[in-house]
Amino acid sequence: MQFSAIMHATADLRKVFEAAEIDKAAGKRTILLIDEIHRFNRAQQDLFLPYVENGTVILIGATTENPSFEINGALLSRCKVIVPKAFGKQNIVGNAGARRRIYR
Repeated sequence: MQFSAIMHATADLRKVFEAAEIDKAAGKRTILLIDEIHRFNRAQQDLFLPYVENGTVILIGATTENPSFEINGALLSRCKVIVPKAFGKQNIVGNAGARRRIYR
């Protein structure tokens, strides 16, 4: 399930959590991808805590900001921060060449 902090309000988020609870009761897991998670204020980020803690949702939050400063400490302590490495010129050129060979 994808969700954007820019386009959705906390009321929408509550509906997502309700659906995730129903899925959990049926034995299904919900992976929730939040784009621009840093745009939720700290109180809004608190909404995630019980659902992350009890495993109702697996949270993946994307942000262009430093999570240590923009994500609620309680939520951050329950998450694993992964910092992707930038591609170098060689990676980009190599990948483009491989794609060309695949699509010919």
